[in-house]
Amino acid sequence: MAEDYSERRKHKRVKLELEVAITIRETGKAFKGTTMNVSAGGMSVILDEFIPLGKNLILTFKVQEGLAFKDIAAKIIRSNDIDDRFIYGLEFLSLPQEGVEKINAVAEIIFFIKKIKLFSIISDDEALYLKHVGSDVDYPEGKAIFSEGDEGEAFYAVINGKVRISKKSNIDDTNEEVLALIREGEFFGEMALFDEGVRTANAAAHTNCKLFTITADQFNELIKTNHKLAIKVLLGFIRTLSKRLKSMNQEMVDLLFSEAALNNTK
Repeated sequence: MAEDYSERRKHKRVKLELEVAITIRETGKAFKGTTMNVSAGGMSVILDEFIPLGKNLILTFKVQEGLAFKDIAAKIIRSNDIDDRFIYGLEFLSLPQEGVEKINAVAEIIFFIKKIKLFSIISDDEALYLKHVGSDVDYPEGKAIFSEGDEGEAFYAVINGKVRISKKSNIDDTNEEVLALIREGEFFGEMALFDEGVRTANAAAHTNCKLFTITADQFNELIKTNHKLAIKVLLGFIRTLSKRLKSMNQEMVDLLFSEAALNNTK
């Protein structure tokens, strides 16, 4: 993950590029800036103009649709300049508790998505966008997610817990062969996004777990509305599937050598 998040901070910080309107209270002079990162405690902002330290600031900004803040008092706690631009660390002074909770919730959403290895290459802005494309679902231990022969409609990623992938090992379905345990950060069922085939195995919650899911229809809509993000997700799939194939090939080579060595001893 590109971001270095510190759990020691009081509030989680995420890298969102937001437009922020800044007004100096004493003079009424106004600026437009862009955030580098945001937390419920403050933000880092890039400006083209210099603001003297000690000035009282008023901020207006929107984190996402339905979450906007107006006339939030702030102060500068640090400053720096790079290539004729100015970077300011701002501390919120009047953000209401409800606002603190809502910004923290947005940060949690981003952390939630980026727990998934497949999405580790996307930006925080893209993670927030992707969260609203799909949905998260809780499954209690033992609950079926899908069964062999079901029509594939969605892909799943494990936020926490474990998922058991299995097949019935005999005709009367009395025995189950466990093929894999899918753990936190891993995904399964991705072929449902690319073809209209049926499931070739069973999936069930091995423990209580939370899954993030995107349906084929949602993914097709993502391709139309955010082509760049869709390509990143596809690249993530390709890289992961390539690693799986390499691992399977190595297992086959090892098996062939083992069989050859065994035959030579006879």
